[in-house]
Amino acid sequence: MKGHVSERSSMVKAAGIVGGATFVSRVLGLCRDAVMAFLFGAASSADAFYVAFRIPNLMRQLFGEGALAASFVPVYTDILEHRGPEEAKKFSSGLFTLLVAVLSVLTAGMILFAPQVVRLVAWGFDPGSDIFLRTVVLTRWLAPYMMFICVAALGMGILNARRHFLTPALAPALLNVSIIIFALLVSPGLADPIVGIAWGVLVGGILQVLIQWGPLKARDAIPSLSLKVVSPGVRRVAVMMGPAALGVAVYQVNMVVDTLIASFLPAGSITYLWYGNRLMQFPLGVFGIALATAALPTLSAQFSGGRFDDFSQTVSFSLSLTAFIGFPAALGLIALREPIIATLFARGAFVGKDVIGAAAALLFYSVGIPFFIGVKIMGRAFFAMEDTRTPFAGASLAMAANVLLNLLLMGPMLHAGLALATSLASVLNFGFLAIRFTIRRGKSWMTGGFLREAAKSFMAAILMFGAASSISGRYDWLAMGTPARAAGLLGCMALGIIVYSIAALALRCEGAMDIKGKLVSRIDDFVKSHRRSH
Repeated sequence: MKGHVSERSSMVKAAGIVGGATFVSRVLGLCRDAVMAFLFGAASSADAFYVAFRIPNLMRQLFGEGALAASFVPVYTDILEHRGPEEAKKFSSGLFTLLVAVLSVLTAGMILFAPQVVRLVAWGFDPGSDIFLRTVVLTRWLAPYMMFICVAALGMGILNARRHFLTPALAPALLNVSIIIFALLVSPGLADPIVGIAWGVLVGGILQVLIQWGPLKARDAIPSLSLKVVSPGVRRVAVMMGPAALGVAVYQVNMVVDTLIASFLPAGSITYLWYGNRLMQFPLGVFGIALATAALPTLSAQFSGGRFDDFSQTVSFSLSLTAFIGFPAALGLIALREPIIATLFARGAFVGKDVIGAAAALLFYSVGIPFFIGVKIMGRAFFAMEDTRTPFAGASLAMAANVLLNLLLMGPMLHAGLALATSLASVLNFGFLAIRFTIRRGKSWMTGGFLREAAKSFMAAILMFGAASSISGRYDWLAMGTPARAAGLLGCMALGIIVYSIAALALRCEGAMDIKGKLVSRIDDFVKSHRRSH
């Protein structure tokens, strides 16, 4: 039992490391978006970039961070624990060689057939229009990014399996830094400034590979090109990766579908969805992806070692943390959506109507935050069992629901309907995975009481929502200057955090009690240390 508690503590600590590093990256991402909003607003050039960037981002999910990590980490962990680091390195080298070969072909194809790719993703763009031609140019510049980001993802999987989380979590920050530098220093000197942003993405991908070189070398784990590409381990990953690609990337696939349909809506719709999604991704990345990333090696080791009760309890515990973080994140963004967007982006070419449009997208994306996180946790549980068929089935169901809901909601709600459709599809996906997991593992996996914890967290979040929205509703955020907006927003956020903390402690939420216990313990240690020194 002590071992399981220690594992749980290590997992939370790893999630904290990943979350902290991801927080830095997301803040830089918001700075990047603020620079982009100032320079390009919601004009057609911004729409062109976001369409072109969506394509390699999807491939990153299909063949990189999502499916590759989810399929690779359980197999690598099993080989590392049962056959040793040398065999694990041979396995990763074979997979690296195969990855480079496949991505080289995909990159070349994307460059050669860029017009056809853009036509497929943005049907609403007139093939002879300026926005279509600009998107084609940007797509060709961004195509090699797939290669670098997928190689970086392999390095991330190796380091995570070896319980090193900091460097891979910091790597995405380099992409944001690169884009900001190119936006401010390179783009203004180009005939088409938006091309400079594509160059920044490309350089950022290279930097994400280079930053992981040192930690991999220190562990003698740098994969190399190998003549022995196919091995039993590679075959296991290949079998898992096909279904995992859709199982992990369902959200990105839904975003591509949203982009396709949004290309038929009024100008600016794609950009509104982009900014709404970016803000929703902040808590999803800092808390959700961090928790899922930290949980996968632990779940893989528990299942590989036959410790099925510990495995089920870890899933339950992870979902309890999901509720504790997901509900206040969702309701906080909903309550403060307009002040957040006005504070971050309302300047330069980004005007009042753009704030309202992006706020509508953020509202309906935020509805799905707890379920987006829950899908990632449940997906990692199935991947740890080397079962990718179930997440694939759930993803397929969610994709079908998303397309149907998009078509039903785009008329009355425009782009906001597309955001809501994506959130509702995630609710369906989570429900499907939870039911299938219950059938497979039995009801005993709920012994951690996450349903009870979810109810308490939701009640505390409702109180927080009431306090934050009542204060923010008193101000005309668009009429205020940036310093006043920032001060008012920080005040509303502080009030919300205080109300949620008090309510969560009063309701004895597990997450709040754990935090309180750790704080009391640290204070006691500090006091004892201070007394000994005197």
